[in-house]
Amino acid sequence: MDKPPATLHDNRLLLLKLLLLACVMFVFAWGLIPVYDALCRLTGLGSLQRPDTVGSQRLAATPLAPVLLTFDATVQPGLPWQVRPLTRTLRAVPGEFVRVDYEITNASNRQVIGQAIPRYLPAAAAEYVKKLDCFCFAQQAFAPGETRRFPVVFVVDKNVPAGLDSITLAYTVFDVPGRS
Repeated sequence: MDKPPATLHDNRLLLLKLLLLACVMFVFAWGLIPVYDALCRLTGLGSLQRPDTVGSQRLAATPLAPVLLTFDATVQPGLPWQVRPLTRTLRAVPGEFVRVDYEITNASNRQVIGQAIPRYLPAAAAEYVKKLDCFCFAQQAFAPGETRRFPVVFVVDKNVPAGLDSITLAYTVFDVPGRS
């Protein structure tokens, strides 16, 4: 026996159920944000926006070999910024404080907010570079045509392995959606 065709009432009831399900999913997704933030604070995940700490380090019995540091920056396609390190390379002895400056220019005619994310090459070097001050710790808002310089202050840990004699510190700058 064939089923009768769906009535207008049945269709409206199905639509109501689907809208209710979509609303529940939306509320659930928004409710996960504080849970995710708490999990990140608890585990230390996503700690890019906090300075590292440098404990007391004993002097090495033998002089430490300098590490060649290379600095670089890239910008997300479509972001109207120019980002460049003012120092491209330098040699630093592990345990010494290092300061380099990055210059950022908003080349557009509107305010833009961006966030820099650091990366290290080789990736294992991230464990040995302790950043104390960095423009990557916070979002940066730039007025149209504005240019600013930002310091990056860090220490290469004295426990850096002997084979790790070259480190690249690069930043990729992304647009912060909805904030510009």
